[in-house]
Amino acid sequence: LLEPLLLTPRAPARGFWIRQRRLFDPTMASAAELSSGAETCWRNLRKANPLVMAMTNRVTPQRVADVLLASGASPAMIDNPDEVPEFADMATAIGGAIYVNTGLHATQVSAADALTAWRGSRDKTAPVVVDPVGYGATPWRSSRIEEIIAGVKPLVVKGNASEILGLSGVGAADGKGVDAGSTQPLQCVEAARALAKRLDCVVAVSGSTDIVVGPCGTAVAIKDGNGGEGDRGKMLTRVTGTGCALGALVAATCAPASGAEPLVGAVAAHCAFTLAGRRAVARARGPGELSTLLQDELHLLEPEHMAEVEIEVL
Repeated sequence: LLEPLLLTPRAPARGFWIRQRRLFDPTMASAAELSSGAETCWRNLRKANPLVMAMTNRVTPQRVADVLLASGASPAMIDNPDEVPEFADMATAIGGAIYVNTGLHATQVSAADALTAWRGSRDKTAPVVVDPVGYGATPWRSSRIEEIIAGVKPLVVKGNASEILGLSGVGAADGKGVDAGSTQPLQCVEAARALAKRLDCVVAVSGSTDIVVGPCGTAVAIKDGNGGEGDRGKMLTRVTGTGCALGALVAATCAPASGAEPLVGAVAAHCAFTLAGRRAVARARGPGELSTLLQDELHLLEPEHMAEVEIEVL
């Protein structure tokens, strides 16, 4: 049996939010509770081996699959629209999750449309995590991303600061192609809050300090998401697909089989990636070695190691 989440429901209060299993108010969570919940989530993930149906861009399937496997999840890389409904039903039936990365090559556009149709025809579905890759790069891409989000009704939207800023409508996306721009996650906390409230979902912003925001407005900062003092993003930004892999890991930690509420699940994924990245950077001589070491460190990461990551409730 999965271990129960250490965060327990309390007396009814403003901002309660019903999601997969129980009533949980993110506004009541302390940093210590979130850290403990992340530890439990990682332990449950390793036990449950949740299925993650991943629809990602053509550049990153192996990176995404390798990270999921190293972390203890079971990836299924699906971009054939004819298979989408069956795999999505499978993920739903066994407590898995779905990751949608909007790389938007031709086949993936059709697969995303198939997922939207599937979502609209089911009363109960596996949670969906959407990574709005390159939002703001072109009008067509931005429009299609908005359509996908409206159609699949994600449990979590995870992006870089530029993507979240643009999606929120609070400011303009300032990315360079599909890469982050100059805006840092701590500069778009209010934008993330606005987006989380509008979509009624968790919003995660990755960068030098990762930010995870719940629909009630609680914002959690996970420090040193760029490799810590030894790197500050110099090498991590030169490894293809790390952001895509993190998004898929969020799907794994938010899968019902992992036993965590969405806010806690998203925090757990970012804590794990932060710590693995920090450890990998300390050993790597360059991006090639870092690529392999990141996977190794996720494999070696124990639940109790989560306490090493600095979390702050903003």
